[in-house]
Amino acid sequence: MKKLLAIILCMATLLSFASCKGMDTEMIEKIKDKIPPITITDGETETEINVELPDFSDVENFEDFKNKIEEELNIETTENDDGSVTIEFNTPDKKEEYKQAQKDKMSSSDKKQNSDNNTTSGLAIPTIDKVKPATPTAPEKKSEPEKAPEKKPEPEKEPEIETPKPETESKKEPESPKPEEKEETKQPESQIESPAPVKPQKPQYTYTANQKHTALKIEDRYLYSILTAQQKAWYKAIDKAVKNLEESTKFNVCMSENRNYYIYFLYMADTPEAFYLGNTMTISNGIDRKSELVYCYSDGEKHCQYGSSIPRINNELRASILEKKAKFDTEVERIISTIPSDAPDAVKEKLIYDRILMDSHYNLGARWNGICEPNWNAYGILVNKYGVCESYSEAFHTLLNRVGIVACEVVGTAGGGHKWNCVKLDGEWYMCDITFDDPIGGEEGAAYHYYFNLTSAEMKEYSHDWSNCEWQIPECTGTKYSFKNYFAD
Repeated sequence: MKKLLAIILCMATLLSFASCKGMDTEMIEKIKDKIPPITITDGETETEINVELPDFSDVENFEDFKNKIEEELNIETTENDDGSVTIEFNTPDKKEEYKQAQKDKMSSSDKKQNSDNNTTSGLAIPTIDKVKPATPTAPEKKSEPEKAPEKKPEPEKEPEIETPKPETESKKEPESPKPEEKEETKQPESQIESPAPVKPQKPQYTYTANQKHTALKIEDRYLYSILTAQQKAWYKAIDKAVKNLEESTKFNVCMSENRNYYIYFLYMADTPEAFYLGNTMTISNGIDRKSELVYCYSDGEKHCQYGSSIPRINNELRASILEKKAKFDTEVERIISTIPSDAPDAVKEKLIYDRILMDSHYNLGARWNGICEPNWNAYGILVNKYGVCESYSEAFHTLLNRVGIVACEVVGTAGGGHKWNCVKLDGEWYMCDITFDDPIGGEEGAAYHYYFNLTSAEMKEYSHDWSNCEWQIPECTGTKYSFKNYFAD
């Protein structure tokens, strides 16, 4: 209807201008270009025709212009008393002649496509109250149904959603909807704009009070997991004695043979919370080929003295160790209680990493002053807030154990003797050098992440070497939880 009104207005305007102002070819051309196709309805059949205006180059006056329009379009124009112009088609026969003339101008492909719709006689111009949406025609009947009968979804499964498919030119229009159904307009997939992919946002975690965690069991620690059954039995015997500050452990095997005693040092590397255990011990082998492993404990200031007799822990040293252990355990729990218990392991790891770096300082003036020197164990960083690379690494390892994350220590070189860590996340290993991420001389309370969750290959590029480490170091190939992939904005 809008198109019909548009052409009538355009023609009326064209004739009015021509009659009032004389022939203005430029204006006629502008108006002519804006005349849209006309859709003519006869019953339920629609025919779209394009109105082509004749060439006005040989028209010299309004009368000639009027006659040219009437002759070309088979219309009759009447100038009213008020100056307006009425435009009407002539008799039905002339209407049919115009319709036939338009059909002859159509291309062969268009003629074939519209031949079924243009068989009605007479040409009716619809009025506003007669314009209705076209009713889609029903498709031809086929021997087989186009759709398989719908199956009711099983009770425990969600029904599948049918994705609309694009219609091809060979398909007929869909069947008219039934009265009781709602008519849904489906667009082909090619025309449906897919929403822009939304990058999933990770939940934001921060330090929170009163959090509870389950510590990693001895059986789940890395070095314990790579031992033989016999070595695991020795490991557990040592663990029981050290936790109770017992003087020694007896073994029914010669611990000096095949370096069996080295299980003691593997235990130390797997349990950094035993900061009071010295990195030396004494083995007493009997004639029955049985051994006694005597431990060397220290509170960081005094420790068992070695001589001709086996050193023994005394009550004074035991009390001093228990006092420092209470301070150590309190500080560990204070930090762990701020780590969100529902956070992914990678987030827990980073919060622990940052907490150590923000609270601690590298002790540039540290010197080795004896067994269990705090600058060289977890006690230094966690309680005193000062230490060297061994203290950083063992403190980080201690806190990871307390939140249930598997980790291990790496002994090697990086421009000198050095210690750092490996961390296991979702079955993959990563390397961290927390000491090198301490901003020494930089901003107070800052935490860097240049050495956080790297691969073995990346760590080697930073001149780290662990080829002479006394225990097997896992190959670190994980990249998902590197800082740039998981944490960087």
